[in-house]
Amino acid sequence: MSVQPVLPVLILLLILSALATVTIYAAGKSHIDKKEKMFTIIRLTLIYLLAFIVGLRPVIKDDKYEFTTKNLDVLFVIDTTISMWAQDYDGKNPRIDGVIKDAKYIADELVGSNFGLVTFDDQAHVISPYTQDLNYVESLIDTLAPPDSSYAMGSDMSLPYKDMEALLLSSSKKENRKTVLVFISDGEITNGNELTSYEALKQYVDAGVVLGYGTREGGKMKQSGYGYIIDESTGKQALSMIDEDNLKNIAKDLGLIYNNMNNGRSALESSIRYIKESAKTVDDQMTGVEKYRDIYYIFAAMLALMLLVEACFVVRRGRL
Repeated sequence: MSVQPVLPVLILLLILSALATVTIYAAGKSHIDKKEKMFTIIRLTLIYLLAFIVGLRPVIKDDKYEFTTKNLDVLFVIDTTISMWAQDYDGKNPRIDGVIKDAKYIADELVGSNFGLVTFDDQAHVISPYTQDLNYVESLIDTLAPPDSSYAMGSDMSLPYKDMEALLLSSSKKENRKTVLVFISDGEITNGNELTSYEALKQYVDAGVVLGYGTREGGKMKQSGYGYIIDESTGKQALSMIDEDNLKNIAKDLGLIYNNMNNGRSALESSIRYIKESAKTVDDQMTGVEKYRDIYYIFAAMLALMLLVEACFVVRRGRL
């Protein structure tokens, strides 16, 4: 057993000494008989000692403990091309606002899983390999930023393929684990390339969703500096429009459901609920890691009982 004091031990000792001194002095000045004085001092001293022990916060070390997790590897693939900042989500908000909100919702619902994050703009980026650090992944999602519009080279839905393949393949090799893929984009291809088939990756995916953001009417995109991006062919403000055909094809290739997120979150909630229900919870044990278990509550319970007894004495006698 060891202690993890809530205050420095010296301060706790000074408090204990002060209380004991005041109690002995007050009992000595009282007009009760000697036997009752001793009984009062003993009772109060026991209360002070119990309070002192609680303040020391005794703990016991346990280097073998059980923990619970889900058998899921969840891979987020998020389009971060400039069009994902087009202002047509839930009115005139940037699409990425909805992406961040929904991605964090999914992560919170699947807490206990391993999470990976891939983004793509002019090229693909593995922002995080699989990790159980939910706060870390959510902080990365919170800080998604657009590419410099001066250097943006157009959207290409095929860019994340290789990184997706590598991470999905590594997940599929793990025993007794399921792989969940969350593919997020507006589906727009603006660099003239054809959409690559994702069908070969279907074998590595157990569940997931493809989420589409944007409207057919389109949304304006801000420049990295001031104003909005201009379409050079028309001289007017450029509009980015969702391409649901591409998104539906990706979903079909991967064997997943496609959801247009401008229609609300109810369909997504249903999909995540299904994934949660199908996920097996894994109980495991870890050794060699120090973990401390509090036992101060035992002394706190004894202290509460002593205080209750003391209160009864005070009520009955009208004094300590």
